[in-house]
Amino acid sequence: MTSSMHDRFWNGSSIGCGAALLPWLHDHGSLTRRIQQRCREFRVRNIHDGPATAAHDETALLGVPARQRIYTREVLLLADRRPVVFAHSVVAAHHLRGAWQALQHLGDRSLGSLLFTHPLVRREPLHYRILRPSHALHRHAARALGSALPALWARRSLFTLHGAPLLVTEAFLPDILELPR
Repeated sequence: MTSSMHDRFWNGSSIGCGAALLPWLHDHGSLTRRIQQRCREFRVRNIHDGPATAAHDETALLGVPARQRIYTREVLLLADRRPVVFAHSVVAAHHLRGAWQALQHLGDRSLGSLLFTHPLVRREPLHYRILRPSHALHRHAARALGSALPALWARRSLFTLHGAPLLVTEAFLPDILELPR
């Protein structure tokens, strides 16, 4: 997907985001580590991992044909038992036998523990978007929590390992603002 196509879906700007959320959106380090530094107990709750159909903008970024089955992992990141982030990761299924094979064995461990410790993983720039209730990822987050949610700010980034792309989207849930700065 070209940069301009990516920008149609994820505008690259966090203009309009509340000031308290900006440090979370713009942090280029490990989101897991940032949360862990601000709570007593950190956990990952695996909601789904397995085959799925990717959205159009995801298949384009992954370089796979539309409607191709891919591997999806969705988790909630919990700080002191409160869900603070809904994370959605997608990779082409054939990369599970290669570069990203560890992804399917993470279970309730953080993806950040893999991404930020592997010396060959590269991260592309962050892009931002507000997810309204009509957006598929917003609906996934609401279903994972079992409750309605307001519009959510999200960021996404493409990680590569040995030329294999992995797309990670992180939607910030309202309780993220309850964590100490």
